[in-house]
Amino acid sequence: MFKYKLISVLLFVFAFSSCNVFAGEMSFDDAMKKAKKENKRVIVDVYTDWCGWCKKMDKDAYSNADIKKIVEDNFIFVKLDAEGSGKNSYKGKSYTDSELAAYFQVSGYPTTVFLEPDGKIIEYKYDKYSMNNLPGYYPADDFKKVLEYIRDGKYKDTDLSTIL
Repeated sequence: MFKYKLISVLLFVFAFSSCNVFAGEMSFDDAMKKAKKENKRVIVDVYTDWCGWCKKMDKDAYSNADIKKIVEDNFIFVKLDAEGSGKNSYKGKSYTDSELAAYFQVSGYPTTVFLEPDGKIIEYKYDKYSMNNLPGYYPADDFKKVLEYIRDGKYKDTDLSTIL
């Protein structure tokens, strides 16, 4: 009986720790404060617990060594549970996790939202359409291109469809 409990506990710990893609994951509020202090853009990974594509994005993209390096060196990373009830402050207002996901116009999972260090949503063009979030799963090679596009400020004058 003890073995089964120990195995169950270890499996739970492993499963929980595998969800933490980046060391030192933080709350949305802490991420925004850190972004402003360090003058770094923010990546908001909007997910749900039941989303298979979200888990695949964690496994394939966010766990990729090149992507981890780009994120850790250039961005502040925060996960946002689109069905969560955690409390967040954004632009002087209070939101639950799910309300904030709605504010970011998330309609599917995963969705990635990029914010300027001051919290302004980064808008970009894709096929000449204005976008304010990046919906869906992206394989590591494509997601790396997206991160470089945001990191290098190309979103200001280059259509993302010319890069992907």
